[in-house]
Amino acid sequence: MLSLTKELEHTFIYHGEKLEANLSFDNVLRWYELLEDKSLDNSQIMIISFEMFFGKESLNVDLIVKAIKSISDYIAQTPYSNPDDEPTERFFSFTQDAEAIYSSFMEQYHIDLIDMQGKLHWDKFIAMFSGLNDNTYLKKIIDIRQKPTTDLKDPQLTNLINAKAFYELDSNKSVEAQEERMNDVFAALKKQAQS
Repeated sequence: MLSLTKELEHTFIYHGEKLEANLSFDNVLRWYELLEDKSLDNSQIMIISFEMFFGKESLNVDLIVKAIKSISDYIAQTPYSNPDDEPTERFFSFTQDAEAIYSSFMEQYHIDLIDMQGKLHWDKFIAMFSGLNDNTYLKKIIDIRQKPTTDLKDPQLTNLINAKAFYELDSNKSVEAQEERMNDVFAALKKQAQS
């Protein structure tokens, strides 16, 4: 989580060994895409995740699981919720809404996210993502997805239903579904380790 008084987080310590993690926004987004890959089993996802974040291979299952769990928890942090709170539904997908995110960053911040790959830290990216104003393309899409159809009459009702269908979020691509998949991976690996 972004702090204006501390350095950006990018290390993981395991038994006194300090490992540098690649927490650039594009690497984190690739990780979210990895979680969507149904052709990979849980072990493969963990191994690939470790290689993505740390740039090396490891055969130490304990290290891999603890490191990826730590990064997963770190990425999921938000300054405006309590970890014990019920998760709220999210109306966006980093994958499906990539073009809208790109254009919204260009519009509001004049930042070309393609040029910032490998440079912009996840904490900075997510802070700016959270601060996008209501006039940006992404926020307009989110508004359509959230807007209730009650109390609307034609032609507004028809227009909103058509817009909702056009911008409908693929459930398996939502951030919520991806985080659920990561929790399933951890649970399966924990169960496997106990047997």
